[in-house]
Amino acid sequence: MALDITTQEIIIDETIGLQDDDVNPSVPPHITNTTLQYLLSLDAPGGLTSPEVAFQANFVVASASAGETITSVVLTQSASGTPFSATVGINSGIRTVDGNYVWLFQDPTDAKVVIGVIGTSDQAAEPAETGPLAFSLALINTSATNADLYTVEYVPLLNPDATNPDDRIDLTNKVFASVTGTSVASFLGSAAAPGNNDFYLINSANDASKQLLVIGLNGGTANVSEQGFGINNQSINPNETLQVDFVTGGNLNAGSASQIQYGGHIETITQAGFTISQITPSTPTARVDVQVSAFNVTNNEQGTDFFDGTATSSVDITGIKLTGTSGYASLITADGTYATGSGNITVTGLTGTGNTVTITGLDNTTTVDVTTSGPMDRLAVKGVDANEGCDISEFHFSATSTNAYSEEVGSFINFDDDGPTLSITAAVTVGPAEVVEASGAGGQSQATITPPTFDAGAVDGYTTDVGYALALAGAAATGLVTTDGNHAITLVVDSATQVSGKYDSDGNSSLDATAFTVTLSGTTVTLTSLVALEHSNAPQGGGEDNTLDLNGLINVVATVTVTDGDADVVSQQSTSSGLSLIFDDTDPTITAPFDADPIAGGIQSPEHLGNAVGQTASGTFGYDMVDKHTAAEYLAGASDFVDTNNTLAGVQINLTGTVDNAQTPGITQAVATLTTETDLSATFNFSFHYDKDPITAGVQDATAGGTLFFDKIADTYTFTLTDAVEGFSFDVLHTSELVNKAPTGNTGHPLIVAEQLTPNGDPDPFFVQFTANSTTNSIKFGFNSTGDGATVGDTTFNNGGATHDMITNLHEDWVSATQATNGVAGDTIQKGEALTLRFFEQNILTDVNPKAPDGGTERLDPTASASGVVIKFDGVGNSEDLVLILDLKDANGNEVTRAVNVQNSDLIKGNANIPSPYSTEFTLDNNDALLILEQNDYTVAGETYQIQGIQIMQSANGLTGTAINLNGGIGASGGSNATSGLTAWDPTDNDVLKIVDIGFVQQTSGTFNANLDFSFALADADGDPTATQHIPVTVSNDYIV
Repeated sequence: MALDITTQEIIIDETIGLQDDDVNPSVPPHITNTTLQYLLSLDAPGGLTSPEVAFQANFVVASASAGETITSVVLTQSASGTPFSATVGINSGIRTVDGNYVWLFQDPTDAKVVIGVIGTSDQAAEPAETGPLAFSLALINTSATNADLYTVEYVPLLNPDATNPDDRIDLTNKVFASVTGTSVASFLGSAAAPGNNDFYLINSANDASKQLLVIGLNGGTANVSEQGFGINNQSINPNETLQVDFVTGGNLNAGSASQIQYGGHIETITQAGFTISQITPSTPTARVDVQVSAFNVTNNEQGTDFFDGTATSSVDITGIKLTGTSGYASLITADGTYATGSGNITVTGLTGTGNTVTITGLDNTTTVDVTTSGPMDRLAVKGVDANEGCDISEFHFSATSTNAYSEEVGSFINFDDDGPTLSITAAVTVGPAEVVEASGAGGQSQATITPPTFDAGAVDGYTTDVGYALALAGAAATGLVTTDGNHAITLVVDSATQVSGKYDSDGNSSLDATAFTVTLSGTTVTLTSLVALEHSNAPQGGGEDNTLDLNGLINVVATVTVTDGDADVVSQQSTSSGLSLIFDDTDPTITAPFDADPIAGGIQSPEHLGNAVGQTASGTFGYDMVDKHTAAEYLAGASDFVDTNNTLAGVQINLTGTVDNAQTPGITQAVATLTTETDLSATFNFSFHYDKDPITAGVQDATAGGTLFFDKIADTYTFTLTDAVEGFSFDVLHTSELVNKAPTGNTGHPLIVAEQLTPNGDPDPFFVQFTANSTTNSIKFGFNSTGDGATVGDTTFNNGGATHDMITNLHEDWVSATQATNGVAGDTIQKGEALTLRFFEQNILTDVNPKAPDGGTERLDPTASASGVVIKFDGVGNSEDLVLILDLKDANGNEVTRAVNVQNSDLIKGNANIPSPYSTEFTLDNNDALLILEQNDYTVAGETYQIQGIQIMQSANGLTGTAINLNGGIGASGGSNATSGLTAWDPTDNDVLKIVDIGFVQQTSGTFNANLDFSFALADADGDPTATQHIPVTVSNDYIV
């Protein structure tokens, strides 16, 4: 092919506005160009504000010689026409303004688009093809020979001439235009060698490199001459097949089968055909039927191997085009009958897939063209008419040549530079800086400079730089004075980045000391206050002015510089309004927050103080203040602590808290009074009142107290207890909460049961022994001094001077004593039954032996006691009453027994009626009742008796005597007359008692835990206070050291 390409120059100019070949992509015809819109869609964030677009119509124009057809012009990467790759790029030599090389790839979506992908500053490091783009090119064919070019630039490019703001770069030797053309190779019989031969090799008349190899099939001999192509006699008669192969590289134009030789098959052909020049025998009305088959030869076999038949694969025929006498206007792609100028023709074999198509009814002078789905390099024509044959005058095929011609066009694709511009639109501003006076470097305040706003531009991108300096706005006097000495302060410019406020500290007329500094670093202005300044402190509180303002005396000057990608520079200056500098008065600060244990991690709370005189506890607490009291002020009564009670003399801090008394927990009359204070320390005495007896009605007043010492230098506090928190403890041991018992169940009806009510290792162990007696028809109850064995024959309680009568007889019965039952010969106490309990501090579980005749060893001399007994009943109505005998022992070892009559009205019913502190130990359901015996129910003034054993009957059961008439109330006002006003024993009745729990009250003198809170605020000499501070402390025996 004799091809040529002419190229026009295209210039994309980065200058704002339309320059050179720039176009506006938002107006016709560009806005409707889908390729351009696709290029614009490739823009990524960053880069130019909007992509620059240039356009050149007819950028390339290709031309061809006569007989040649140009099908397209494309952009390629080399003179050989190598296409751009979608995965392997080439370095364009162009760089972005930040120095990264741009690599050229074929766009993965649109083959006519070349994209410039941004890489790195390493010219050998190819980027991923999916990276951001610097520019793109699109060559758009407007015809087979003409193509327009769009150039789109997304980011500024590096134009290397720093002295020329309009220098130009291009893509020389990086972009080429390549032409793809199609030529038709035709083969005439007149070009064949003379004579009859096994094969003919015919060169194309317009391209000798393209050849037609002709043989006959099925025993027929090809016959080719200027009269045409045929089998045997120059025609293709019924059942004769002519085979033609499209080859190249053959040298012998005819010969025997063994002489067949050629270079190879042409593999780019999808269109081929032939012309029927005559129907034989020739009759005007005759028509002929032919069959056409397409193949792709597997191997390039030579000689007889070729002649005898070669391996092939079928090629699907997809279309038939008829021109001439039996011509049809359009391409035939489906089976059917079609009307032509010479009559109807019928096509079969097209529908679906197949490489063989039959055409019936063809007239002479008709050209048949075959289109295939893939490359074919062999065509077979067979006569299938019953009577007629045909002469073929020529064969032809179309061959497409890609990259038929290439020419360098990158030098015509230009990118123009432009210089920077700058216009300041708003001045630099600085926010206020505010510091606490005399706070030094640790209290610096920083204000951020807001840069001036400006409009800047550069065609290839730009960078900006803003530099700052400090300058005085006018006079140097400030109007401020120091607190110490009232020295006037003057501004001094130390450098472009520092202005100091200085004063004459020694009266020699030189500014020798610095009150504050204003420094500049980057975009930060820092104000540092070095000494205290004079503030107004009146009135304290509302309306107080706690700030000093230094406004408008110092400016910030900004210098704006714009540098584009070519290092072109432009600069302007902007001056701020005066700085706002504020100096705040100081308040006291907590420098060491309360921490009960500074060694442990985190804040530990509360403080732990042992509950004994002389115990101490220390922790961390510290504060500081700029405006401090002088020693003289402390001597005159000034204090760092705010007085919380103006009605009391001296300085008071708040003291609140509770003690572990469920009845009356709150402390009263609490005071914490300052006793002495200096600049080094402060000491407070504290005391409070509390109810020391939780079980006695009313408040049993007691006091406790100590000292609180603050060490201002060490930032510590120390508590010392001078009066311990003393009182009575209250505890109840329950049979329902027993720890252990023997035996573990009622199997065998045990005569003795022992229960352990305190855990192993308890310093005050408590065990209960249960035994029982019952009457028979012949054995009744009587008394003796031990409650075991035979009676003394007397049935009157403590008769004849006796003081220690206990119920007994010789009929011992079994005991049911579990967590839920306490009964005789069952779960209840009925008429004629007595249950005996004795208390021990020794472990008596091993005394029990259910297999022994007496159930084990019954101990008769108790060793433990309780101040009170509480019995819980189930199934109580309005008539049940009972008789108790209390076995008592005083502090001197004296023992007596006293009987108690309990009437039904003495029992407490209803859960809401249980008095404190018993309500924390017992609950009552319907039909439950509670009997409470306290020490003032069985003693008189001066007696120290406590209960070491108890006997329970539901009535007198035949016994007589006098008994304490129980007062069912509790506390100081609920006592009973223990020795006077006695009443006769409750007469015998049929009541049944079901006891589900028995509690033994352990009331001892000792100490209470206390939870205290000391709260206070601190104030400096100006009267500026802190928030309220708290030091909580728990006082307990657990913390005694």
